[in-house]
Amino acid sequence: MDLRWLDAPAEEVAAALAVAGDRPRPSWVPTRRQVLLHVNNALVLWFASIALVSIGVQVDGVQDGRVTGNDVVAFVVVLGVLVVWLVGAFLLWRWAQRPVATRTRLRHARRDLTALANGFLPRPSAAATFSSLVTDHSVGVREHPRFASGDTEFGTVRARASRARAWQYVSVRLASAVPHLVLDSRTNGRGGELPASIDRGQRLRLEGDFDRSFHTYAPSGYGPDALYVLTPDVMAALVDHSPGFDVEMRDDRLVFFRGADADYTTAADWERVDAVLRHVVPRIAAHAERYVDERVSGQGAVERVARTRDADAWRPPHPLIAADGRRLQARTPQTGLGPVVARLAWFVFRGALYLVPLVFAFAGFMSIVDGR
Repeated sequence: MDLRWLDAPAEEVAAALAVAGDRPRPSWVPTRRQVLLHVNNALVLWFASIALVSIGVQVDGVQDGRVTGNDVVAFVVVLGVLVVWLVGAFLLWRWAQRPVATRTRLRHARRDLTALANGFLPRPSAAATFSSLVTDHSVGVREHPRFASGDTEFGTVRARASRARAWQYVSVRLASAVPHLVLDSRTNGRGGELPASIDRGQRLRLEGDFDRSFHTYAPSGYGPDALYVLTPDVMAALVDHSPGFDVEMRDDRLVFFRGADADYTTAADWERVDAVLRHVVPRIAAHAERYVDERVSGQGAVERVARTRDADAWRPPHPLIAADGRRLQARTPQTGLGPVVARLAWFVFRGALYLVPLVFAFAGFMSIVDGR
């Protein structure tokens, strides 16, 4: 990985960013200014609600619909405060539209320029771009930052649920589908924690040191197929160059992931991705390229592999795999009604911040203007 932009002078970064073009911040990632703007808007509505309802109660409830001079003065004062506050809110909105602080913008520029220097485009996504344990969430996920080039992407994925864990990931599309395999790293400091619970009866015990570094899970009957991909050189590369990463192979997708909120503004985050892409992925891809599930393709596929074993350009015609090998028996703890209800409650709460005071403010205003 070319990492020179991570510590390049700020002047050079600014000049390069002017040529490459500034990358807009995703709409779902608010700045502190935008959060402050929402808080201010909610306070404006609540002030109007409380003030107008108080005057309306005084007019309708206490004075039987009669408007006195004090009520007029109070109404004019409230309107004056609202006008001044709304002007301030407009200025705050203008300020929130400006670019983020120079230091934050510089960090993001270093990150994006590093991606561009290595052939990857910054492409944040508001939805999952691949299927895996880290993207199987009932309320969906967001991938930000995300860098993509062809069939390879990496970044940070996080569920839309509040306080959801972030996962650093590397995802590569393989030439052919392989059985659903999960390698649970034992060296990531979490005792082998995965984003889903996998039936322990599907564990495939391997000889040597690899079993102390990774616990391997494969569908029933796919042990020999797993060994077709997990050859000694692949296992050695996994141990040496992807410590701390869990690995999942699902259909034609290879995914490395670890529980970390990587922002790719430090060399360590890029070096981990570089080690995976240079030393591990090519070995797995080379073995997966010639894998054919005999349960689907039959004897004809086996003969075809034998005839074309030395052909460099050979590819399986269809990335097919039998139903038994498509999915491990796993239960994702985030799925279910809980996250959906929590997300719905969050939407209701945000709506109430604006809607409730707006309704009361309108009711109070109508009570005042209807007073006689």
